[in-house]
Amino acid sequence: MTDKNENLENEKNIQNEEKKEDNKKEILFVILFVVLVLAIALFNFIVDPYYIFRDSTIKGFNNVKTHKYSSKRTIIYSDIKINNKGKDVAFTGNCLLSHYGSGLDNVGFFTVPVAKVAEVSNIIKNLITVSPEIKTVYWGLFFDDFWNDKNDEVNDTLPDFSSKRIELQDLVNLFFSYNTTKYSIETIRDSVKNHGEDIIYVYPFREIAKKKYDKQFSLETLKTIEETKEFAQKHGVNLVIYYSPIHVTKKMHVLSKGQWENYQGLKREIAAITDFYDYSMFNKYNSSPLDENNLYFVDNIHPATDYNNLIVNDLLSNDKKIGVLVTKENVKSLVSKDSTELQKFISNHKSLFDEIKNVSENDSTTKIKKKFVQ
Repeated sequence: MTDKNENLENEKNIQNEEKKEDNKKEILFVILFVVLVLAIALFNFIVDPYYIFRDSTIKGFNNVKTHKYSSKRTIIYSDIKINNKGKDVAFTGNCLLSHYGSGLDNVGFFTVPVAKVAEVSNIIKNLITVSPEIKTVYWGLFFDDFWNDKNDEVNDTLPDFSSKRIELQDLVNLFFSYNTTKYSIETIRDSVKNHGEDIIYVYPFREIAKKKYDKQFSLETLKTIEETKEFAQKHGVNLVIYYSPIHVTKKMHVLSKGQWENYQGLKREIAAITDFYDYSMFNKYNSSPLDENNLYFVDNIHPATDYNNLIVNDLLSNDKKIGVLVTKENVKSLVSKDSTELQKFISNHKSLFDEIKNVSENDSTTKIKKKFVQ
């Protein structure tokens, strides 16, 4: 009987030891899992693939933000909720103006690629709701925002706005998601591969080669701009409209597609609603060739780093040096001036205009290595 009791006691001891070992393994697994999750979050925070957590970057490590606009719609509200503290100014609209290490701690950049007017209106209204500190919002518009061509279709969608509070999904979006981690890895890869040089090439046809303008152009969404401006005013926010910078080759392409009157008509209609600053009027920046020496544009619509920051600072300044103030009183003369200058430019660059008229989708990948990188 005694031997039997001893055996039972030994079995219990063995089972208890096994349970202890299992518990240790479970605890170790949980600890390792938590460490892994925190490591992923820290990794994504440090790399910052969307360019939202800090202005500074480490050259050759994370300064080539290849994916700062990838899936941006999906994470835009998470970005706003987490990154709006200390901001009293915000840029939104299309992504023609970007963060680009502008060094402005009080300014948030909540822009999305291929932005449509209704989308941006929702972003602005929710931005104002979430961020009571923000008193000025800059909304960038340009001609393509009023089209819905097939090539403008995007893979990500603007989510429904659920809460002003930071939720689990917001943390997942910015710190733990597969996409964010993948983009962080590729940011490091491209930064190392490019030896820390962000803009190495200029793309002379990228943003015009696929643009067809083959669907109905509509100004119906202009009502949305007016409604959004009224919403902002009711909440004590100054909504400033600006027409985004574009290169002269974009204007030439619009003209070649028979859309110049619509292009100019859009400006007249915006001016009837509100004054705005026009950064597409002819100047030395947007009329220099898109070649190896170009310092101002990446392609037909996206400014390079220095010019981007020059425009941002110009918009924030009380004394505009680049942007032209357009009002309902002067819009007629300004669009006429723009047409005259375009025709003059074309007469001096006939071969370029012929090239643009004959551009095809295959030309979208054409690139020229820059002499001076940024």
